[in-house]
Amino acid sequence: MHELDRLLQELVSQAQLYPKNTDPRRRRIIGDLWDIMFPSSSLRGRKSRPTDYEAKRRLGGIKKRCRDRYMAILEGDFEEDWSDVVVITQEEILKNINIFKKGVNSKLYKAWLKFSETSPSQRTPEVYSEFNQQLEKFRRSFIQRRTNKKTQTYPPEKAQNLAQSCENLCQNIQNSEVDLQQSWNTFCDEVQQLYRPLKFWNWFARYLQFRFIDIIRQRLNVVSGDAPGANQDDDSATETRFDRIKTKADSRLSPEVIRIIYQDPDGIFTGKDIRGFPDVNFRAIAILKFKQASLKEIQEHFGNRVNAQTTISPFYTRTCSYFKPILEEYLEAQLALPKSVIEQIVTDSEGKYNRRTMPDRPQITFKGIIQSRLEGVQSWTILARQLQVNATELIYFYLDGINYFQLIPKPQKRTRRNKKNNQE
Repeated sequence: MHELDRLLQELVSQAQLYPKNTDPRRRRIIGDLWDIMFPSSSLRGRKSRPTDYEAKRRLGGIKKRCRDRYMAILEGDFEEDWSDVVVITQEEILKNINIFKKGVNSKLYKAWLKFSETSPSQRTPEVYSEFNQQLEKFRRSFIQRRTNKKTQTYPPEKAQNLAQSCENLCQNIQNSEVDLQQSWNTFCDEVQQLYRPLKFWNWFARYLQFRFIDIIRQRLNVVSGDAPGANQDDDSATETRFDRIKTKADSRLSPEVIRIIYQDPDGIFTGKDIRGFPDVNFRAIAILKFKQASLKEIQEHFGNRVNAQTTISPFYTRTCSYFKPILEEYLEAQLALPKSVIEQIVTDSEGKYNRRTMPDRPQITFKGIIQSRLEGVQSWTILARQLQVNATELIYFYLDGINYFQLIPKPQKRTRRNKKNNQE
């Protein structure tokens, strides 16, 4: 065993001796464990350790694998996502440190905490049933994970032993004379006999992987019952789940939307570009993405003049959100704003929508163009002709107004969090 793994195992074992959510435990985890695992951020003020090089090497390897695997799908600032994921993972590890090497997963552990903290008078048959169902799910998933390994089979005697341990726990928790905590400890001890534990570093790396998948699911609004959630720490069929997420990422724009952006009837998609690079515009980037070009290929397409990860990808994501209302209008041939918002604009009790005027054309107001569309003007081209303005500029004024008044909720903005301030 490498000295780094020995130190981590020792620290985790000591941390498990403290009650959860106590200051000594937090100090043990935050102050010592992360200090060993992230030496580059903690060398100042302490002497270097023999394990620092190995920790940096491992962390760099995890980061590279995550970047290669997830960056193109994240469509954002990978460095910011990495920082967020590390912080979230640290929080998850801190919550679930007591199940490391015990064989149980976080879902069963949390179900146990919920059950054990329920007063005896409130342990109704439904409460017992709820915990038993979670225990049965754990039993099935435990066997399934091992069946998916190279052996393709799980020894029947081991499966039988696990089933017996689960049954014993179910019986014990319904006996008022049995020590609940002792029954749980016995169950975990028996599961450990059937479980090949990961090194703590590998446990940490697996959490990191699942948190990246969580971010992808949130951004793509993927709803998948078998995708790994923030509370799941099993190692089942990760490749299959990831492939499903990637497939949805590649096909999330319908052919109709692709056709509209390609045709660009009002010239609005070409008109939004990265400042100083008119050819690096939304339409050109979107067409490349439709062809499933990677970020590297997109950057090379534009002559490596603009960084794809730090500039092109964030620009594309922001502009997709900006154009979302007008894309819906092209598809539905009507205003994409919710009815309640339209009523609010038409009523305009404060007069704010009427005060929002087009630059250099004070007679054209945000409220006015909404009313014109509601009164039967079928397209922006016709309305622009009536108002004697450029259709592209009129649509930009409309979209800018939606953003200014925040009429359509924007995706939650990610903020960078500092690991040093994470004390929970």
